[in-house]
Amino acid sequence: MDLYMAFLRLVHIFSGVFWVGTIFYFALFLLPRIKALGPDGGKVMQHMTGPPFPTAMTAAGGLVTLSGILLYWRDLGGFQSAWIATPTGLAFTIGGLAGLLAFGEGFFVSRPATEKMGALGREIAVSGGAPTAAQAAEMQRLAGKLEKALYRTAYVLIFTLIGMSVAPYL
Repeated sequence: MDLYMAFLRLVHIFSGVFWVGTIFYFALFLLPRIKALGPDGGKVMQHMTGPPFPTAMTAAGGLVTLSGILLYWRDLGGFQSAWIATPTGLAFTIGGLAGLLAFGEGFFVSRPATEKMGALGREIAVSGGAPTAAQAAEMQRLAGKLEKALYRTAYVLIFTLIGMSVAPYL
């Protein structure tokens, strides 16, 4: 029994289920309902995406990415282009690259935008009044940026899931 591989697979699967499941839940169910609430939806979303949410999503994405890289390297047995060219290797490679792209989108686009929105929301709350026109415009810009990043990530993760699901059977 290879405990190292078993541990990596457990980390990969559990963190992947949390990360991907949360992204799909937000994209398919939560965000459309939040948008339907209008201005009240912003309050709900701000509360839901406040700490510890960004940290949990970054940790889950980081764990699934790191464990995936380690699993891939172990399956690869070092760098063997012959394995990558097999149907299994190709599916894992394409799925893995899509997963890296999704993680990058979350880490470099979604997380900073979420943090900026949180800081702006706290600034508005401290002022005790309605947001200024500039604050409202910035909040809308950030919300639009996050929405686009969420959907891009969800679409890319579809390729990741397909690659990871079918690769062992090719």
